Amino acid sequence: MTKPFRVIQIGFGSLGRHIASSILKRENLELVAVVDANPELTNKPIKELHDEIESDISLTDDLQKVLKEHPADAAIVATSSSLETVLSTIESCVESGLDVISICEELSFPYQKNPEIAEKLNKIAEDNGKTVVGTGINPGYLMDLLPIVLTGPCQHVDTISVTRHMNSSHRRPSFQKKIGTGMTVEEFRKKIDEGEITGHVGLVESIQMIDAGLNLELDEIEELPPEAIIAENDVTNSFATIKSGDVLGLKSVGVGKRKGEQIVTLDFQAYAEATPQYDEIIIEGLPPITQRIMGGVQGDHGTIGMVLNLIPIVIQEPPGLRTMKDLPVPRNTMRFWKKT
Repeated sequence: MTKPFRVIQIGFGSLGRHIASSILKRENLELVAVVDANPELTNKPIKELHDEIESDISLTDDLQKVLKEHPADAAIVATSSSLETVLSTIESCVESGLDVISICEELSFPYQKNPEIAEKLNKIAEDNGKTVVGTGINPGYLMDLLPIVLTGPCQHVDTISVTRHMNSSHRRPSFQKKIGTGMTVEEFRKKIDEGEITGHVGLVESIQMIDAGLNLELDEIEELPPEAIIAENDVTNSFATIKSGDVLGLKSVGVGKRKGEQIVTLDFQAYAEATPQYDEIIIEGLPPITQRIMGGVQGDHGTIGMVLNLIPIVIQEPPGLRTMKDLPVPRNTMRFWKKT
């Protein structure tokens, strides 16, 4: 006999709403509760907050009550990029017997930036027989896991370069705001200095995952300051009208070096009306390999797919804190069911 996997969704922001909607569309997944800390959303039916949702489930801000009253197999945490911020939520879920999948970028490879939290999470997960993993399209797939997998046929690897060239006009407004779309150059620089714009979160974690996966022995990993990409002409999209001379978006670069030589380069570019769109991995080695995904992988859809597809895989994994390089090869799991 087979049953769907029961899932609790935590975080009902712009991406969390689409995750919940996608869970409801999968026959092998059952959405049992939705939690969000925003008091303005408490007790509101989720179908009133998202056009694609017909479920009568109502939002709650009481995670502990949900964990007691709604038995589930897994929790999806989509609340923050900060591991410190999501830590208590993950702990509560694991201690209540749930495996956890999160889109927190810092969770994708936390061992160097947050070693104490990583050790704590691993112990809690092992003690409770559950698995915790951070994933997404990036970090979690395009700029770390996929380059690792593509080196499989290589007799030796010299350098790895990954470029993500994205038309941000196709992304949600919150993402376009995060990359400075429509700002003046002065506004952009001010927000960089204040830490409000940080560039793409996860480049360092992706390089660390590549290094750990291939044993590259990098001795220096650096994320360069984000650079504004400036409009040469007026550009209008659904989010803003960007005047010539203002900011279309940004370029974020991370590098990994060994003895001064640049071994890994991650180049993330997201700006309005970028063309052509693509994701490209270039491996210099024997044999050399170039993989270009024309059109690129749409970030929101890809992140949702990674999260949903991991649920059946993670539930079968040994307990502990894991990264994407530790798990079985990701795949579509819409026809995988819970065995009883």
